[in-house]
Amino acid sequence: MDSTSRHIPRIAYSFPAYTFDLQRVHPEWCFEADEGAALAIHVDGNWPRFFKHLKELGLVMVTAARGPVSMAAAWEKPAFQSYPGTDEWLCLESGVELRPSAFGGAMAVVETVGQQQVASFQFFDRSGEGCLKILVTNWSDHEVFEDIVARHASGRRSIPFGQKSKVRPETPAPDTETVRSLWKGLSRSLPESAFPGMEGVSRLSALEAAGQDLAWRLPRRVVRQALQNMTLAQVPLGGAVRNEAVFLPTGFYPTHWGDCGCGTTFFGEASQLTLRGAKHRGQTWATRFTLGGEEVICVEIYNRCGEFSGGIGLRPESAKWQRDQWNGLLKGAAQQATPS
Repeated sequence: MDSTSRHIPRIAYSFPAYTFDLQRVHPEWCFEADEGAALAIHVDGNWPRFFKHLKELGLVMVTAARGPVSMAAAWEKPAFQSYPGTDEWLCLESGVELRPSAFGGAMAVVETVGQQQVASFQFFDRSGEGCLKILVTNWSDHEVFEDIVARHASGRRSIPFGQKSKVRPETPAPDTETVRSLWKGLSRSLPESAFPGMEGVSRLSALEAAGQDLAWRLPRRVVRQALQNMTLAQVPLGGAVRNEAVFLPTGFYPTHWGDCGCGTTFFGEASQLTLRGAKHRGQTWATRFTLGGEEVICVEIYNRCGEFSGGIGLRPESAKWQRDQWNGLLKGAAQQATPS
């Protein structure tokens, strides 16, 4: 599904009480979570079989997060295939990448919020951090949710799935000349924590060495203001979140935003982007490229460990005046950037 479409029917993922009943599926393996606000059943970790059955569920909403940012997008019957030479799976339609070996476990969860229920599959990485959430929607087949739970339910509450991520040794900070010589190629690569072309060098340390004309630190408030301005102008945004197990790209026309306990969320018809609250510390940078004679400025977000968490920019269909407004806001912060 193209999440930038302006004609997607409304997607909801809250249902009347008693729509789902995990006690009926596997009462002996069902347990309370979130201090009694939810019921859950662990999933067995047979990922190829699980994601094959996921297509039967229909349209779902998925969220992925890392550090200061989270994003959500609609998946409609996603089909994954292995990516040659890696342990990753790729969905050609959405561009999503999964690394099942990084999953530390998963649960089927039914939460109770007032008189409503929310049903989902929640995945965790090897360190126990949430990395992927798949929400049942009003366009899903609700019976299939319980069927998948029944097929994949497990009575074990801690299962050693996958392999631990390898820690990349950090080399000394790169020099500016080397980084700038590789800069153009950076715009053609999918963002991750490593800087392509320089083994062992982190992307963040390369940004710090690039020079203020190519990369500069942004205060969090500047990013929020830029996104609010783009929302008021209904400018098409694009972005992605990357964590240990998931690369989730999305694109959408933001229609409004709202503040809550988790941060500031920008809403589209089938996608969301959240700048998470102050407890998720990190750094935010602007990166400048020239593509086809056009100046392109993107926002890159890093967690407190300096790992790439997500990126935000304008989609190609944005108008020139919209790109000029976006670029102007971000360039205006180049000389007055403060820690975000």
